[in-house]
Amino acid sequence: MEIDCLPLETFIEILIRTDGITVGKCRRVCKKWMESIDDNDYIWEKICLNEVECSSSIAKKKSGKDCKWYHIYKNLSMWKKITLFDPAPRQFYTFSLHDKNHALAIDYGVLPLKDTRGIVLYDMSTLKHIPVAVPEKNCFKIANNDHATVMLLKSSILLQRTVEEDSYMSEAFFRADNFVLHGEELFFFNNRDVFVCDLTVKNLESKLMHHCDYDIKEIQYYKSNLYIFTDCGKIVTICKDRTVTVKSLNCPPEWIKQIKHIRAVNDRNFVCYSRNLFKIETDKYQHLYLEFPPITALIFYGDFVLIGTRAGEILLYRLSSQKFATKPLFEKLAQLPDDKYAVQLDVCERKSGPVIIVGTFFEILVFEVDFFPHEKDTKTSFPNNKLFMYKRLLRLRDRLRLGAPAIKSIV
Repeated sequence: MEIDCLPLETFIEILIRTDGITVGKCRRVCKKWMESIDDNDYIWEKICLNEVECSSSIAKKKSGKDCKWYHIYKNLSMWKKITLFDPAPRQFYTFSLHDKNHALAIDYGVLPLKDTRGIVLYDMSTLKHIPVAVPEKNCFKIANNDHATVMLLKSSILLQRTVEEDSYMSEAFFRADNFVLHGEELFFFNNRDVFVCDLTVKNLESKLMHHCDYDIKEIQYYKSNLYIFTDCGKIVTICKDRTVTVKSLNCPPEWIKQIKHIRAVNDRNFVCYSRNLFKIETDKYQHLYLEFPPITALIFYGDFVLIGTRAGEILLYRLSSQKFATKPLFEKLAQLPDDKYAVQLDVCERKSGPVIIVGTFFEILVFEVDFFPHEKDTKTSFPNNKLFMYKRLLRLRDRLRLGAPAIKSIV
């Protein structure tokens, strides 16, 4: 049987058992093969998760549906050459107030910025303003997906979901210190209690999953497991079947107290850091550095780490560059002008390449890296997932104009 006569499902099954380079070559064989591969992003999803699992998972969550797995793979393959592009900073947004937390984390292709009006939103695929301002200054996190939008307020989370039937609840409030939104489930914690909310059922209710014996610093969801990072250096894993395991951070106890921040994918891939302490742990690498120029900002990107220093440098650290008994190699990606330095860093992939967001005390700078200039979006598109998200944001805006819910009314 000729390969062209194979059923499409069999052809795809063969491709996902190869690698990205092989699939790329197959894509160029003929028009039929190119269309078959381009119309099945599942192929590139499997390739990404096989070859660059952590980096691609982070990148996809941040870019949402604006960037297909094919573009995620292409971009991540080019990161090894990013220093050759010498990206220049562009002033994107200025603020009148001094603050080190002007930008909230990019999620689902949306960049939220805290201004005097509240939260203003930008579409990362075009860097254009989304005409929905959320009138809430005490907002610390916004997450979106195809089903829901969640905001973290001062003492609670506000949930809006897209519903097809009027009898289904579309809004809910819960006491919470932080949350993680994944698919059709919302996980959050209040003090030491961890809850889950099923977004598919008629009534939005929280169910207690676990009472943690330690104060919680961070939670993350990955591959059906919920990971809880605690202040005392423990990592608690709650599996899909609700079994719970606890392990200690691989770090001397006297250094645990110094750790201020955690950026994690799961219990095996994370970065812990403070001003001078810098610890990375991944499936392939383990590092612990104590002598390092003061860290002012950091983002963990799986196989890469971007670091801002007090000297105004943006440094790139490739985990693959680490060699035993040698000093780490930090490449200088950029230098901020006028004695400025980064207090926030974030990254979002676009079809043409990554956009690096740098927050200072008074402004947001962007570094646009065009790996593939011909892929640049010139038109603003509004697929259904974006329209539903905008509608949820409008409802959140209208709800908050009436005032945040009273604590006693929160579930």
